Amino acid sequence: MGKIVKHMSSKLSLLRLEPILEILKAAIWTGRLSDEKPVSIMLVAVQESAKTESLKYFRGTPTLRFISDLTSRGLISYKNDIQTGAVRHIVLLDLVRIIAHGRNIADRTLQTLASLMEEGESETADAGGTTSWKDFPKIGVLMALTPAFFKSKRGKWRDTGFLTRFVPVSFFYSPEAVHEIHMAIAAGHQLPVPKGEIIPPLNFAVHCEAKYAATLAHRAEELGIIMRSYGFRYQRIMRALAKAQARMQGRGAVNAEDVGKVLGWSEFFTDKEIEL
Repeated sequence: MGKIVKHMSSKLSLLRLEPILEILKAAIWTGRLSDEKPVSIMLVAVQESAKTESLKYFRGTPTLRFISDLTSRGLISYKNDIQTGAVRHIVLLDLVRIIAHGRNIADRTLQTLASLMEEGESETADAGGTTSWKDFPKIGVLMALTPAFFKSKRGKWRDTGFLTRFVPVSFFYSPEAVHEIHMAIAAGHQLPVPKGEIIPPLNFAVHCEAKYAATLAHRAEELGIIMRSYGFRYQRIMRALAKAQARMQGRGAVNAEDVGKVLGWSEFFTDKEIEL
């Protein structure tokens, strides 16, 4: 369900987008968890919702690579950084441009990304030759798209398994939020300067007690019912986000506060009834 971004302070850089930035930040930190896959995020919101600006806010983070255009062969230039673990997330700034390459090229690109996200390996063959990726660290992908574009691709992406690699984060502004943002723009409010995350260079382990894992599992079951799926991916994703949140606070174990934070974020983790 599309979520209303509300009751947030207007003093921060991207108005009314604090929870979205928090989710993205935690997802970025999952790239350094030693026992979890990097969480991949698909922001879904109408035009002018600052989706791309939210992604760009983290430019300068060493584990991210920002890409406006991409093909499966173009990924080769990032191969060494992915293999060494220097790159943990690919940030796609213009998915429409990637899709516009043509069906075969676009399909190969998305299939390669999906394989690297899930298995850490892929092999593609085209006129330019064969490219093989084997035993690579799994990576995450962060991207943004409109509800209309999402709906046009959702069926195919679900059939190919590409969609199941992501957690959809959908949101829309309440009328009060829209008015507040208009007033801020009229007052000369500017977009923030990017703020790169200082990510530890080495992977880390964070413990999650059984009682906290069970709480997240229960919420994952609820999301699974809403999304007409088993909800297994939601449990893995929320557990990883809780661990990342704990690590950001300098702790080696998840606590109730981390779980509460993730449960609050889960309000956004659905693609049902997205506003057009």
